[in-house]
Order: sequence, then C-alpha cells, then structure tokens
Amino acid sequence: MGRIVSRPYTGIKDAVARGARPGTKQFQALMCFLFEMRSLGIYANRSVRGGSSLSVHATGRACDLGGSEDKIIRAINFLVDFADELGVEAVHDYGNRVKPGRFGAAWRCNRGWKVYTAPTIGSPGARWVHYEISPTMADDPDAVDAAFTDILNRIVKALEGLK
Repeated sequence: MGRIVSRPYTGIKDAVARGARPGTKQFQALMCFLFEMRSLGIYANRSVRGGSSLSVHATGRACDLGGSEDKIIRAINFLVDFADELGVEAVHDYGNRVKPGRFGAAWRCNRGWKVYTAPTIGSPGARWVHYEISPTMADDPDAVDAAFTDILNRIVKALEGLK
C-alpha cells in the first residue's frame, strides 16, 4: 500500500486512442461501484482545458468521477494509497479536498503531491476527481479485476483481524 517506488509518468506518450480502453472502462466501473460515484467520462480526443497540449483523456486512460465531498476524498485517498497495485499514474484534486490550497493539487507516480500556488488545475467547488492509469492496466481488464480483488481481500482480512 502507498508509495513503494517512483514510477515513470506516461502522460500522452502512448498517443491517441480510438476510445476508452477496456481496462480503463473496468477500472472506472469498479470505482463507481465501490465509492457510489458517477462516471463523468473517460475518452475525449481534446486538448487540456485552457491549453494546447493533448489531454490524457485522448489516450483512453483518464477518468473523471463525480460525487459528494466525502466520496471524492475517499476515492482520492484510495487511488493514491493503492497507486502501485492499481497502476495509477496521476490524481487531480481540483477542489483541494485532500491537500489544502486555492488552485488545486495533483499527485503523480513520479513525484508525489504538488499543490498549485497559481491558477492551474484548481476549480473551487469542483465536485469531481480526475485520475489516470498506466497503459498496461488500461489494456487489461483482467489485471484491473485482479488488482482490485487483491486489495479488497487484504482490506477484508485486516478488518476481520480487528474483531
């Protein structure tokens, strides 16, 4: 659980996809189910908001989840805490729910958290979280299922040990 090693961040190096990749769809479905959130989308062949570079959504590996404040916080913590097992490469905390600030914060697998000090990704009152997964996980729904199953089994075992 948590940060074991720094991993390379893929960003948009794997180019534009034709749509949401199968592992990404499975990952998003599991996140929606576990955290009772709604999918705000996966694939969009577009530039980043307010910029000219390609969005990771265009690779079919980025997802947006919407929900209440507590669900957003739980989802962000889960994604970062189990990032290595799940192949999570980035998490954007647009509303500074986990990391205090005014302009958003982003976690990446190659650097940890960065709290922005000027308007960048922040969106006061944002009711969603953005995350990106590795190309390997994006292409393999069975690997996604196995990773979630392993994590949930460990959580259940730990809870049973508290009885």
